[in-house]
Amino acid sequence: MACLADERLRAPNAGVDYPGGVPGLGGLNLLAPFQYIPPAPSAESPSVDLPALKPDEQRIADLYAAGNYQAAGTAGLALMAQGDADEGLRLMMANSLAWTGRLVDAAPVYRGLASGRYADAANLGLANVQRWRGLDHEAAPLYRSVLARDPNNADAVAGLQLTARELSPRTAVSLGGSSDSSDEQRRFATINHRWRDASGTRIFEVETSKVRDELPGIEASQQDVSLRYQDLNTAFKPRFELSVPTQNHTLFGSVGLSHEPYNTSVQLGRVNWGRAAVNPNALAAGLTAVHLGVSTWHDFAVGRLSGRLNHFRISDDNTLLTSGLNLDTAWRPLGKAFKPYLGMETRETKFYAPSYWSPEQGSGTAYAGLRGEWSDTDWTVYTSAQLSGRLFGDAGNGWSVSAGGKRWIATDVAVSLSLWAMSSQRNNSAYRARSASVNLEKLWP
Repeated sequence: MACLADERLRAPNAGVDYPGGVPGLGGLNLLAPFQYIPPAPSAESPSVDLPALKPDEQRIADLYAAGNYQAAGTAGLALMAQGDADEGLRLMMANSLAWTGRLVDAAPVYRGLASGRYADAANLGLANVQRWRGLDHEAAPLYRSVLARDPNNADAVAGLQLTARELSPRTAVSLGGSSDSSDEQRRFATINHRWRDASGTRIFEVETSKVRDELPGIEASQQDVSLRYQDLNTAFKPRFELSVPTQNHTLFGSVGLSHEPYNTSVQLGRVNWGRAAVNPNALAAGLTAVHLGVSTWHDFAVGRLSGRLNHFRISDDNTLLTSGLNLDTAWRPLGKAFKPYLGMETRETKFYAPSYWSPEQGSGTAYAGLRGEWSDTDWTVYTSAQLSGRLFGDAGNGWSVSAGGKRWIATDVAVSLSLWAMSSQRNNSAYRARSASVNLEKLWP
């Protein structure tokens, strides 16, 4: 099974309007690279010998052979619900589910094959699934188990290399900026160091960053220090963050919990709204906000449907409510590397505030777009584009594009670049924005 996959790239300056819209630059989503799921088996995939099959079983085998993994996975789940199936057919089902992003469904099917005649293929598939789910500490021993029996397995070698990168301590330096049609400019610099404990389940981060926001005749800057911690081996995988600006020592923090069986995450915290607003007036005023956010997703035959809802109670007595609904479709009219998507997003506030985006009549847009990604062990390139249309309020028609990539220039050094631009409408006027960032990453033994 092919295991060339994503490096966990992030959109520049993502802010707190999850999962990627910047409160100060909004109007359209800031599109981050999507997670790449291999679309086809590699040369390492074993041949599968099938017995005489019933018609519904033969249909799954035919769909798999034709490369229609979405339909094969959906039919496989229905068949598994009725009873057991041949090991070879179950391997096809698991691969189909994994290669179309239904990782939670694929994992138990692979586990059921881990001691049979397709054990190596199942363990390799499960290792890839766990790595794509962010559980690299569980993926690494599975790759090693495959290599212990087959030292020349190229997919296991590549997978273990990618997993080792994620588990290694790393230091990253990021530089970038953004600007918009209101002459607002932001420049930022960040230094981040991340490491794990010996088990690989506890993740620690320390970070310092500085931003400088400018409007004609107005400038404000702020530097902060942040600490983050996540425990992947505890129920709900809790995530904690503390952040303190170095100037006024105001404490910000948040806690996040995830419930995997229901694919739902909740986040609660006190956020630095002055920084999130991307406006020197908001930064100078030291605005804060209490944030409650909920996000969830579910897989269907047509693709993955995800939703989010965020409520901010801001220190100027304003409230902000944002929502989004997105469908990453299973439709592939332009080939396996391109993923169409569509959705809608809304933004509503109690009153208009000039120092951050707060549409007086609300804002609602519907959008459709296309994402593409190409990957190898040492590089990833992505691009995306979308069009949007007004649903209600101050919103207008618009477009957004993003592009970027990451390249490992040495075993332990990588460089990445992200670019983004958009055009839409804000407060019944034309609005444009753009951003760019570059990141240098160093791994440590």
